[in-house]
Amino acid sequence: MKKAIGMVLVASIGVMAAGCGASPTQSAASGTFTTIDESHGITVGAPLNPFNSNGNNWLSFDQMQLGWSANSATNPNAFYPGLAKKWTISNGGRTVTVWLQKDAKWSNGKPVTAEDVKASMAAAFTQGNAQAFYLGSVKIISPTEIQFNQVPGQNYNLFFNNLMQQPIIPSFEYDKVLGPNIWTIINESLYTGSNPAKKALASKAETELTNLGKKVAAFSPAKDISAGPFVLKNLNPGEALLVKNPDFYDAQNIHVKQVVFRNYTGNQQIWNYLIAGQLDMAPFTAMPTNILNQILKTKGNQKVVAPAYVAAALAFNQGIYPYGIPNVRYALAHIINRQAVQKVAEPVVGTVSKYSDGMVDAATEKWLTSAQIKQLNPYNYNLTEATHELEKAGFKKVNGQWMMPNGKPWTATIYTVNGFSDWIEAAKVISSEMTAFGIPTQPAIVSSYSEYLKNIALDKYAIGFWLNALGPEAYPTFQRIWGSDDGYNVVGGQLVHYSYSNKTEGNWLDAPRTVKLPNGQVIDPGRLTYALNNLTPSEQRPIVQKLALAANVSLPMITLWNYINVQFINTNRFTDFPVNNPGLLNNPPGVWMMEGYVKPK
Repeated sequence: MKKAIGMVLVASIGVMAAGCGASPTQSAASGTFTTIDESHGITVGAPLNPFNSNGNNWLSFDQMQLGWSANSATNPNAFYPGLAKKWTISNGGRTVTVWLQKDAKWSNGKPVTAEDVKASMAAAFTQGNAQAFYLGSVKIISPTEIQFNQVPGQNYNLFFNNLMQQPIIPSFEYDKVLGPNIWTIINESLYTGSNPAKKALASKAETELTNLGKKVAAFSPAKDISAGPFVLKNLNPGEALLVKNPDFYDAQNIHVKQVVFRNYTGNQQIWNYLIAGQLDMAPFTAMPTNILNQILKTKGNQKVVAPAYVAAALAFNQGIYPYGIPNVRYALAHIINRQAVQKVAEPVVGTVSKYSDGMVDAATEKWLTSAQIKQLNPYNYNLTEATHELEKAGFKKVNGQWMMPNGKPWTATIYTVNGFSDWIEAAKVISSEMTAFGIPTQPAIVSSYSEYLKNIALDKYAIGFWLNALGPEAYPTFQRIWGSDDGYNVVGGQLVHYSYSNKTEGNWLDAPRTVKLPNGQVIDPGRLTYALNNLTPSEQRPIVQKLALAANVSLPMITLWNYINVQFINTNRFTDFPVNNPGLLNNPPGVWMMEGYVKPK
């Protein structure tokens, strides 16, 4: 898999020539930091606009936020300062007050003000982003102080987290697109009462915001105006050159003179750049072991690792016989040799899952006590135990093949997706293991991920691969199990559950509504997962602990491996990388530089 903004991993094989048309003079200049932006390639002619899907902006270099997430599994409000120097969170998390950096300026010398932040949030409304974290109002207290409030009646615990990560744009550029009445339109769109006239105004305002959103995304500033440590100087199909911004508020912390972003069209080009020693930093890129070994042979190249909070799992449609029988899932967990699977499927950017509790191991060890971890069943590779589980459920082995309790032979198909080569290789190994155990199994490849999601929701697959543990926050982690794919949806602000028989609402996991924990307590994991949305980390802890135990004891999916954020640095030209700081490593290197790291030799 290849890392985009989130975590979409598509591993490729082989190395081919890079040939991207880079300028050797710029890339070789003294004090030049050369890297890759994994979120997008270079698009010549695309707007210098963070709201454009092909926009030529580089996060943490010339595109700034109020802050930078520390990627904590247990505290989503842990942030490094960005354009916000400090902040307070009050009213149960529903009100946030931010103070801007005292000397923050745009690269044309104008100060960064509260007006810029307010315009940025208005632009976020036109893109549907502000609505997603329930932003209700933005109040300017002073030129450097801004207060944000959630929509009345809401209590979304990621309000601050989402707010801090919105792109900040110059109001003097975007006001002409947003228009003078933008906040009137926004306020009208937020009405949720029953007054017919106001409801009609709200509907009209929502349409206006949608239309404005297209104009905002298409807007093309004449030049790059940056509040970050760098500003774009020039760009060609092969690379973009950014130079140090002397107006950056903390310019004395930035030791790099200029940054070159190399263009790329596939993983192989990134590998080739690394093998040639041309990158000072390369982001997460899945690769086979032989490529890793070639990269590490190059002088100066080092591998650095941080948690990724994403895992690969084998998920079951429990509505399809016999996968609703717990012993069947337990047996399969014992049949699968996770070490052998990970070694073949994801040897470089994966580690074997130890717990199969819905979280990656790094998160488990932060949320659960040592006593609770001991309660987790590791489901070790054990064919004897697998046999016992199946026999307890009434299965019999006849002439080397397992027969189901209904008397029919048990055969299976494991579904994966074209291009997801780690999943494909894993499915081959697991199919061989199951076949050798007496369950004839074959892997099947679906043409596209969109087709895969469509078919899995239509209950066409009994066994398929699934990305789970999408953290680091608790709610998105467990929502991958007890969320919409298990029938739990929010309608009109209320949680509802759609049964497996309702084929239009996407409940394909069909997990039991209740789970008995090892201590005998019976819980509704779907409702507990939903509750995580409105709780502080300390309030979430006992719920997370219950959900982890529930995932382990009910085993709706078997976690095979945890992805790890493997990046590469080269120490030939620069030193002082934050190799022992996982929070910083999960941010782009512009944030490292803001914190004083990365110095030329």
